[in-house]
Amino acid sequence: MFDSVRGIYCAIRRPNLEDLDTITRWLDDPYLNSTVFDSSTFVNGAQEQAMTWLEQNATVYGADNLLGLVCSVKSGKPIGMVWFNNIDWKSRTADLRYLVGEAEYRTSVFGPEIALLSLQMAFNVMNLHKIFGYVLSGNENSISLAEFGGIKEGVLKNYVRVGDGWNDYHLYAMFSDDFRAFLQKHKDGVLRRHFKKGLF
Repeated sequence: MFDSVRGIYCAIRRPNLEDLDTITRWLDDPYLNSTVFDSSTFVNGAQEQAMTWLEQNATVYGADNLLGLVCSVKSGKPIGMVWFNNIDWKSRTADLRYLVGEAEYRTSVFGPEIALLSLQMAFNVMNLHKIFGYVLSGNENSISLAEFGGIKEGVLKNYVRVGDGWNDYHLYAMFSDDFRAFLQKHKDGVLRRHFKKGLF
């Protein structure tokens, strides 16, 4: 399933036990904890959370959570991850999150392509109908990226405990038809290299 999701700069593969330390390091990263996660996410520790994800991923296709490791096409190095939570296979919906774990890859190239590959996986591989995304207030890069193609469905005020205070979640969504329209709209623009290489 993961092998079919590949871009110009990134590819998504199935994680394995050898990736445990890398994923744990990302979950412990202070920057990611302030922009992606909330402080209550890993109540039993980052390594145990990473191990739980890997164990869930080891189940047969059809589980309600799915994790993919994003690697650089050029080096093969793991640089981030994408995960789907609360997958409802009957309604064909899921919560989608992704991150760039390695700081040197947090550029205008890798983040957008990870988002694009995540959507490709959701709609073209998993055959989902709708995905949701939650972005913390203050994560302006992710908000801008979500608003580039997604539909803003609202803001959950003071919803997430972060440190000693509270933060908002901005809720975005996209339907499968929206994604197909997005690809067509940008095939001669920002996605022209992807189309030229036959990736869509």
